[in-house]
Amino acid sequence: MRKFDIFLIGVGGQGIGLLSEVLIRAIDYSGQKCIGVDTHGLAQRGGIVSSHIRIGDANSPLVIPGDVDLALALERHEAARALNYLKDGGTLVYYNTSWQPLPVRLGREGEIKEEEIENVANTRGVKVYKVKYDLPDVRMQNIALL
Repeated sequence: MRKFDIFLIGVGGQGIGLLSEVLIRAIDYSGQKCIGVDTHGLAQRGGIVSSHIRIGDANSPLVIPGDVDLALALERHEAARALNYLKDGGTLVYYNTSWQPLPVRLGREGEIKEEEIENVANTRGVKVYKVKYDLPDVRMQNIALL
């Protein structure tokens, strides 16, 4: 079976772990071979959280930057970061909000605008889908993205 790589990324507290678990279980229940791994870093401190999911034949659970088919991001800054993982012609789905990850709050990185994501995506042929719902509870964003 051809491999299909998914990269999920967000800020600690947004529910990347749950989103990853739901996807992995759905893939497994469909009868497809799947492996995945989460990285947490400083998740409890507003740091970056990511999850790697590989469907099909893969020797390692880690996706290769520049070779990902689908990236799901729960925040605009992380959507920009996810572009580095996508292959040319890949697909990016992101929640169009700004949680300001720790590097932005500390002044190490600047604010990301939608146009910046669109410009990079257009030069690489990446399909972009933005999700924006005014949910009563931001903890539901991960499932809305799914």
